[in-house]
Amino acid sequence: MAREHKRTAPDKRIRGAQAQLDLSAEYRTLNLERLRRETTADHAAVEKTVPLMEEDLSREDYVRYLRQIHGVVAAWEERSAEVSPEWMRAILAARQRREMLERDLRWFSVASSTDERPVMPMMSDEASLLGAMYVMEGSTLGGQLIAAHVARVLGLKDGQGDAYFRGHGRQTGTMWREFCEVLRTRVTDDESEAAIRAAKAMFQVFGSWMQR
Repeated sequence: MAREHKRTAPDKRIRGAQAQLDLSAEYRTLNLERLRRETTADHAAVEKTVPLMEEDLSREDYVRYLRQIHGVVAAWEERSAEVSPEWMRAILAARQRREMLERDLRWFSVASSTDERPVMPMMSDEASLLGAMYVMEGSTLGGQLIAAHVARVLGLKDGQGDAYFRGHGRQTGTMWREFCEVLRTRVTDDESEAAIRAAKAMFQVFGSWMQR
């Protein structure tokens, strides 16, 4: 009898563990590596429309890019504020950069872009809103490299004319990781497709607007 008990007990444990796995499958979170991988080509396409890392970048071209970017950022901040749930509002507010762009343009004695705005992608749920936000937040990382480059080639310093790309400064990496954790935990595995579609659509909007 004792030997028979030893044979059946592991089976029960296995069945219990399997039941736990089946239950937890409903709550699997977004795979950030998959999101990055499936939007890599979209990201690269947008970068080609904004050649800010060129050695021969002129002030005229730089200011033109700033004015174009302003249209996208303004549209994003306006639309995301309209559709965001209550819990996201503080997160969005802490990451606004429109004012930084306008400060840069004032430094160059240039008015902000007109009231023209690109049409934002559909953001009908949290997954799609966070997918679009992935694009806007990701731009803060590349902005650190761009800030250092334009400061050198255009002679900018102390955030004068490059505040937008400097962004959150030393807090940029921390804020990005915090956002990734929100994205990972708030978007379920089942909602991944919606987040990926929104991110790809946001890259498309950004790239198309910069080519105007």
